[in-house]
Amino acid sequence: MEIIVEGWRAGVQEWRDIQGVPVQELPPLSNEQREVAMKLRIPEVDYARSALAGRRTQERLLTKTQRFAHLLEQKLQRDHEGVALTRIRLVTIEHMFQLDLTAGDRTLTVRISEDMVDDLVEGGSPSADQQIDHVLNRVLAGQAA
Repeated sequence: MEIIVEGWRAGVQEWRDIQGVPVQELPPLSNEQREVAMKLRIPEVDYARSALAGRRTQERLLTKTQRFAHLLEQKLQRDHEGVALTRIRLVTIEHMFQLDLTAGDRTLTVRISEDMVDDLVEGGSPSADQQIDHVLNRVLAGQAA
């Protein structure tokens, strides 16, 4: 299975967390990053902090995507014999997960909101679990005909 996190984002909390990182612990900027910082008139240290916040958020998003993929694989094995998750992609700008499933010789694409996944993965919400089941059941039932 392929796991992709497309894009990144860093919010206010991530930015606050990075403010306490000593300058000497910030990642060095590449020449390209220095040029961008200069063109945007952003101090290099701020650009480095932003890059670090983005990297940490990217790691957090990847972990969330991996956890969701594991839950989906279990759900598919239990409830949808012969259906496999071949790719899961979090499109950060859209706050959506795109799932590519194979059922026999068919490839199906399912989109699930990141908020719903957060409710399930981070909060254990039974309601979110049921909503995801409903989406999967509708998509897979529509392909059975």
